Amino acid sequence: MVGMTGGDLNLLWARRLVAGLAEAGVERVVISPGSRSTPLALAAATHPRLGCSLIVDERSAAFFALGQARATGRPSVLVCTSGTAGAHYLPAVMEAAAANVPLIAITADRPPELHGRGALQTVEQARLFGPHLRAFFELGPPAGDERALRGVQATAALAVARSLDPQPGPVHLNAPFRPPLEPSTLVETAPAEPPPVFFPPRRAPSAAAVAALAAACRKSRRGVIVAGPAPLWAAGTLPLAVALSRRLGFPLLAEAASQMRFAGAAEVLGLFEMLAPPGGGADLCPDFVLQLGAYPTSTAWGRWLDGDGAAERWVVTPHGWADPADRAAGVVAGEEELVLAALFDALGRGEPAEPEWASRWARAEAVVREVVTEAEARDRVAGWLSEASTVRAALRAAPEGALLAVGNSLAIREVDLACPPEMARVGVLAQRGVSGIDGAVSAAAGAASVTARPVVAILGDLALLHDVGGLAACRHARGALVLVVLANRGGRVFELLPLGDGRLDEETVSSLFIADQGAEVAHLAAGFGVRHVRVTGASDVEAAVASACRDGGSWVVEAVISGPGVRERRAALREAVLARMTAGAA
Repeated sequence: MVGMTGGDLNLLWARRLVAGLAEAGVERVVISPGSRSTPLALAAATHPRLGCSLIVDERSAAFFALGQARATGRPSVLVCTSGTAGAHYLPAVMEAAAANVPLIAITADRPPELHGRGALQTVEQARLFGPHLRAFFELGPPAGDERALRGVQATAALAVARSLDPQPGPVHLNAPFRPPLEPSTLVETAPAEPPPVFFPPRRAPSAAAVAALAAACRKSRRGVIVAGPAPLWAAGTLPLAVALSRRLGFPLLAEAASQMRFAGAAEVLGLFEMLAPPGGGADLCPDFVLQLGAYPTSTAWGRWLDGDGAAERWVVTPHGWADPADRAAGVVAGEEELVLAALFDALGRGEPAEPEWASRWARAEAVVREVVTEAEARDRVAGWLSEASTVRAALRAAPEGALLAVGNSLAIREVDLACPPEMARVGVLAQRGVSGIDGAVSAAAGAASVTARPVVAILGDLALLHDVGGLAACRHARGALVLVVLANRGGRVFELLPLGDGRLDEETVSSLFIADQGAEVAHLAAGFGVRHVRVTGASDVEAAVASACRDGGSWVVEAVISGPGVRERRAALREAVLARMTAGAA
C-alpha cells in the first residue's frame, strides 16, 4: 500500500475504517451527501454487510440514526461532509448522550493545512459536540503504510466499544481528506485482519449496595415500585420486577415510557397520574419508593416523590444519577435485571407489606380507569375528539408486538394519563433524555427502517412541523409507519402550566406559547408522498390506524381535536377521581 496516493489512498483508508466498524458489530450507516465525505460514502455503500440509508438533511439523518439505535441497541453510524454539516447532528447527539443511546458520527474534514486560513467550508470540528461525547477521535489524513491502516481499523472498533461501554452514548470521529477525493477504481482491495473483538462487561451491583437496599425494603410497610422511562432492550426486567412486587407486596407502577406498562403483565398498574395528592389522599401515600431507571415523566408524581415529607426513595439505574431533586436515600448502580435478581435473593421470605396495601392501589386505579373511560364515552356522544381519546384509540388499534413511538410534550403525558396496561401489547420508544419535541418523525422513521413490526407514532402538530423534513425519511420504513398527529392547533401543553391558569391573557399565551402555525397537514404529507387521512372521532382514529398497520407503507393520521381544552378536561378528571375516592373512603 506504500506509495498509493490520491483518491485511491483515501478510499483504502475509508474502507479500513468502515471494515473496523462492521467487524465491531455496526450494521447500519446513515449518509448525507457531500463532496469531502466521498471516500466514506463509497466505502460504506460498497461494504457487503452494511445497510446504508441516504438522508439529505443532516439534522433529520441524526435523529433517524438515533431511532435505529433505540430500536436495536446497537450504534448506527452517521457520515457527513465538512463545514456546518456536522453541526446539524448536535440535537440528536445531545439526546443520545442524555438517554444513553449508542451513536457514532463521522465528519469528513479539510486537511490541517487549510485550517485557520479562511478556506471555504472549513471550521474547527474537534470540539463540535462539546461535553456530550463519550469519546472523540481525530483520525488525521490518510496514510498508506500498513501500521497506519491497521490503526484506523482498530480505532473504528474502539469507537464502537466506547459507544457501548462504560456508558452508552455518542462518539465522534473526525476524518480529514486531501483531494482528489474520487478513486480511480472501486475494485476492492485484499481484506485486512479484523480488529480485536470487544466484550463489554455487565454492570452488577456491589454486595453492600444490595444489602443496604434490601434492609430499606424490609423496613417498609407501604412501599411502591416505580418504573420510569427505559430503553427497549430493558424489557427483560419485567419478570423480576413482578416477582419482587409479589414478594414485597409493593404495587408495581409503570409509566408509559417504561417497557413495563404495555407488556401484558396483570400485576402492573399504570394510571397513577391522577392518584397523586389530592386525588389519592393519604391512604395511598407510600413510605418507601423503589425507582427503576430514569426519573418519572409525570409532574404530579414528581411532586409526590420529592415534596416535603416524601417517602424514602432508592434509585436503581445502570448509568448516571437519576435523582434531579436530590432527595434519594440511595442510588444503586447496576443493570436493573442484575440488581433486582440480587435483591430478590437477598430479601428471602420476609413479611410483605400491609395486607390491604396493594389491593388499595388496585381499587384506586380501577376508579381512574372508570373515570377516563366514561370521559371518552361522553366525548363520543358529544361528537368531540380529545387528545386522551385519540391516544387510547391509537393504542387499541396497534397490533400486538408493534412499536409505539411516543412524542414529548403533551403526547407522552396523555398516554401516561389515559392508557391502562391492558390496552396494548407494544414496545415503547420515547426520547426522554433531553425530552425535546425535535426529531420525532425522523426517529420514528429510523426505527421503522430496522424492523418489519408496525411503528405507530403519536406526536403533536408542532412536533410534526418541527421535523417536517423527516417525512422524506419515511420512505425507508420496512413495514407500516403510522404518524398519529394530535392536531390541536399548537403547543397545548402550555395550558397545563402556571401561565395557562389565567394569570396571563389568552392572546399572550396563544401568540407566544401555543403558537398555532395553521399548517395544512394534508399538503405536507402529500408533498413527501406520505398517505394522509383526516379523522374527527375516536372510532375513526382506531379504524385509520388499524387499516394503515394492515396495509403497510407510511401514513399520517391527522386527528382533529375538538371540545373543551386540555386544562379543563384534566381538571374535570381530577374532580371526578377525587369525588369517587372520597365517596369510597366514607
